[in-house]
This record gives sequence, structure tokens and C-alpha cells, in this order.
Amino acid sequence: MKKIAFVLLVIIVMLVGTSCVHHYPYEPEYWFQALGEDGEYVLTADVTRLQNGEGKEIVDPSILSNPVASKASRISLSLIAEDPDEDTYPLPLSSFVVSGAIEGKYSPFIINNSLKFSGSVKVKENGITRYKSGAMSIYAPMKNLILFSEGDYDYLYERTIENRWKYIDDETASAMASSLFSVYVFSPETLVDIGFEIPQTVLSEMTRTCILFDEKDGVLVMSGRIETTGDGTARALSTLFKNQIVQEKRRNGEKLDTKALAGMFTTKERIVIIDGYPLSGDMKEKAKSLMTEGIGGLF
Repeated sequence: MKKIAFVLLVIIVMLVGTSCVHHYPYEPEYWFQALGEDGEYVLTADVTRLQNGEGKEIVDPSILSNPVASKASRISLSLIAEDPDEDTYPLPLSSFVVSGAIEGKYSPFIINNSLKFSGSVKVKENGITRYKSGAMSIYAPMKNLILFSEGDYDYLYERTIENRWKYIDDETASAMASSLFSVYVFSPETLVDIGFEIPQTVLSEMTRTCILFDEKDGVLVMSGRIETTGDGTARALSTLFKNQIVQEKRRNGEKLDTKALAGMFTTKERIVIIDGYPLSGDMKEKAKSLMTEGIGGLF
């Protein structure tokens, strides 16, 4: 992922002497529910839980100790492939255009006035204001929300604030918000690497995917649902996942409980259901990379 220029925001928040009580801007909805257009990856993380030490196996707590992160409660990202025709597969995070929001104890007045004096350029087009620093546009359009984009800021504002439309349903969003961090995509055109090797021919048969990462008894576990185009595809994908896990554990000399594994990867008609698979080895490293480059890259 491109290193996002959040040095500006560090300066901004260091200038903030007071903070307001934080409430979700769209409570009981979540801001990230307006993300999730076709092919758009959505990442959201519970920063409060990460700050409290959960997920320390994959997130270095020190990246959340700076002034921006210390006031944040949730970070949500939109990842859209910069070049849809890119042949690299899976696509590295550096090849995605990044947009998103930080929710937390932020005053729009202080944030935006600090941006004004930070050297950023104020831009107002189509009635939408933001400050630009290089390719990055940043603005606090409302209380407790900082919006940013290295792509089309106006479109991000329009679809998530001005004319919101929920792409992610309430049940899915609630599950995402209840996890430590999660990844969602509808009709993926390329793959964000989370540890599984999914052939492109199979990817085209996946419709809606929601992967949840959480901590259970100090162990990072993965759960979720992958909707496909048919029952046979779901069974084939579930078998593929289990075979890859078996191969990795044998390669690493790890103990394998095939009965438990079978219960963690099941199918229901055209849906693959993942239930509490404990991450280890390569999959844990891929989750760590996703969090470090994605969420950690902001700070």
C-alpha cells in the first residue's frame, strides 16, 4: 500500500487540546456500510480493542500509540484496484487506490483549521471542501469523522455521506464491527492475499465474501462466509481450503486434527462457512501483513 501522508494528521491531532465525546456518526448504522461496490474491498478494524492489546500477534501496539490513533475508535478502508487489467495475482496492496475514514474523538473545527495552517491546499469543487497534500485529500466533514482519499474524494463523500446507500447489510456489518478486524468484498475482480491460494477461475465464481478475524482465548481465529454461484463451487472451494491447510501443517510439522478442521470449513448450499479456524504459519503472517500495510500504513 502506498504510504499515506498522515504526518499532517499527526500534527493536527497534536494541536488538539480537548476532545469531544465520541458517538458513531451514523449510529446505529456504520459508516463503512456505504462501501462495498462491485470489486471494492472493505477493511474495518476496531482500534479500541487493538489499543487494549488484543491482536498483538499481528499488530504492533506501538503503531497505535501516536496522537491520531490514540483518539481513534475505528478505521475503515476502501481498496479499489488502480488498474483493473493488472496481471499480477494476488494483487499487492500497493496496487490499490486507498480511501476511507477514521472515527474517533475529533473536532471538525480544530481538524479543518489545523489543516488550513498545515500547508495543505484547500479545494472546493461541486460544493465539497477538502484539503489536498499531494494525491491525498483529507477533511473532517462532520463531528468524530475524518475522511480521506488518494482517489476521488468527491465521490467518496457523495456515496458515504451526502447520498448514502447501504451496500453492506446490517447483519453482515454487525458481525464485521464485532470482530477485531474484517474484510468484505462483493464480486471480486482480483484477490487481496489473506493466505489462501484461490485460482482466478474460482474467484470469478465467488459473489459475496466476508472474512472476520478475532481473538479467542489469546489465539487469532478466522471466521466468515463466502457466497458462490452454486453448491458445487462451494463444496470445491471448501475442499480447496482444507487441502491447503493440511499441506501447510504437514510442511511445518504441525499437529493436524482433521475432524476439527472438517467442522471449521462447511458448506450450506452455495455458501462456504468458516467457523473459528485458528491462524498459524503463513496465514497468520498474511493477516499480519494485511493489518501492518493496511491499518498500520495510515500512521
